[in-house]
Amino acid sequence: MPGVGARLGAFTMVLAGTFGTAYALGEQLPGHSHTGYTHNHSLSLAGPLVAGYTYADYVLRIDQMTPATATAPGSITFHLEAPDNTTVTAWTPVHEADLHAMVLRPDLSGFRHLHPTIAADGTWQMDVPAPGPWQFTFEATPAERTDPVIVGARVDDGEPYDATTLPAPADIVTVTTLHGDLTITREDFNFWVEDATGTTPDGLEPYLGAPAHLVAMREGDLAYLHLHPVGEVPGVFQFQGVLEPGATYRLFLQFGYLGEVISVAFTVEVPS
Repeated sequence: MPGVGARLGAFTMVLAGTFGTAYALGEQLPGHSHTGYTHNHSLSLAGPLVAGYTYADYVLRIDQMTPATATAPGSITFHLEAPDNTTVTAWTPVHEADLHAMVLRPDLSGFRHLHPTIAADGTWQMDVPAPGPWQFTFEATPAERTDPVIVGARVDDGEPYDATTLPAPADIVTVTTLHGDLTITREDFNFWVEDATGTTPDGLEPYLGAPAHLVAMREGDLAYLHLHPVGEVPGVFQFQGVLEPGATYRLFLQFGYLGEVISVAFTVEVPS
């Protein structure tokens, strides 16, 4: 795109590769028919790297970038280019949003699930929370499609940051909420939620049109998997999915509880 190179400044772009089907069960990707809440979106970065951030001939473009500083966030303006080289401006909302954005560090810390507003000209702006590298993964459905386009970009201004070591794998995690502690137990892709009394808590609520959302990111290439639960058992979130062996993942479970969005992270090691 003319002029983009001049606006990149000190940023370097780590190309995110071509995106194909990954390691999801349930609905086949592409495809977005629903049986209850079941549908899986996945982005695999395991294939050969190529220039651009392309999915099904859609290309993620960067219009402007402002580096973050120690005292203020930076910003990046994106748009999605359609196969006919026009900017996508019409979208089909999915789970109450036109665009789902996952932002985190390459070490899988700092996870955020955001929903930026897309302007009439098809552009959207994302904050760069702090100096150093960040991964942006976007999931949205152009109006002319029935299944989502999933694209990603990793940006790095070259500034050092304090990388963190992943927490050790644990299948039981306790989180503190505004209404008391909740304990979440994981077995494969099944999760049980209990309150301090060991019973299913009252007040579990849908989040973004589903009982829960589960995002899995793979250590290293940050391959992405986004799942929604099957079934409607109180206090139980059951997902259909598979993680490729020989890798470590960070799973981010999100659900509503008494007006609050609860985010719970699990480290999962899948042996070869």
